Amino acid sequence: MDIRTVAFLVCLLSALACGQPDQQLVADYDRSYAAGEYEEALEAAELICSRYPTSGWWHFCAGSLQAKLGRPEEAIRLLGICADAGFTGIRSFEQNTDLDPIRSIPDFGSIIARVRENAAQRLAEFKVLAEEHKPLVHTPEPISAEEKFPIVIALHGTGMRGEDMFDAMRDACRRKRVVLVAPDALRRNGGGFAWTYRDESEWLIDDMIDRAVRDHRGDRSRVLLVGFSQGANIALTLVQTQPKKFQAVVPICGHYEPQVAQSGEHVVPAPCYLMTGSKDQWRESYAKASKDFESNGGITQLHVLKGRGHELPRGTSGTRAYLKAIEWGLTQKPRD
Repeated sequence: MDIRTVAFLVCLLSALACGQPDQQLVADYDRSYAAGEYEEALEAAELICSRYPTSGWWHFCAGSLQAKLGRPEEAIRLLGICADAGFTGIRSFEQNTDLDPIRSIPDFGSIIARVRENAAQRLAEFKVLAEEHKPLVHTPEPISAEEKFPIVIALHGTGMRGEDMFDAMRDACRRKRVVLVAPDALRRNGGGFAWTYRDESEWLIDDMIDRAVRDHRGDRSRVLLVGFSQGANIALTLVQTQPKKFQAVVPICGHYEPQVAQSGEHVVPAPCYLMTGSKDQWRESYAKASKDFESNGGITQLHVLKGRGHELPRGTSGTRAYLKAIEWGLTQKPRD
């Protein structure tokens, strides 16, 4: 499932309409899409659209599937409803390869322009909030006045906070003498936060890197991006869309979606240390990620945590897992 407006999803999953429950329809959509059963996925998406006619996200899902299935007119109609509903997920429009068959259609250009305008206003408001945010940071004690440290940017999962990643990774980062930066995603979700929009996530990561370089002796050429669950999904996208920014990327218990990738010019993915639990429901998607990244010239390492499900590694065993990941990442070629 691509990143969506979390507030809407919470409402969607909690509501029960007549007939098949919404929660089951969402599960059917996810299962069918992952299995390549696109007509079945479209049926679920369009039924949700009929129940929620102002949902930008689900009209995007339905429109993308219509484009993938070779029905451009219906795709344009649904995506137009998406844009008119105020949808602001510009990265979904820019990077989802399901839309590639209709990108040359003039009406698609006008639709994406409207979404871009929607997103610009929302991102401007987010930047004001983000500039006031003070993430949790661990900085090693320098040995010399010139010493610079590798940087680890750690992204938490949905409903979590930066402190969850900070507490889990601090000991490993201390031992490896790296700067650890663990921000909150800033969009409220339950008792924590969620990475609701990819452009906001990208901007916040850039800002965290800038702060680490400016204030904590960080080395911009040695940045490791670590993410858990939804944070891992952000990381899996940036492996492909912004590979030159990171020395390595460590997605933990994420869900790889091949269609969520940069359209256009081919790029070599960033080195990727794929960490997941042996009982995680999305574990199999990591085998696909490894194959895809390596076929595009990338370097991958798959590490399966035995007996673990969809959970953030913690404690002594978690520290061991992070040490291995950081060690692997720092052996990769530094960024230019």
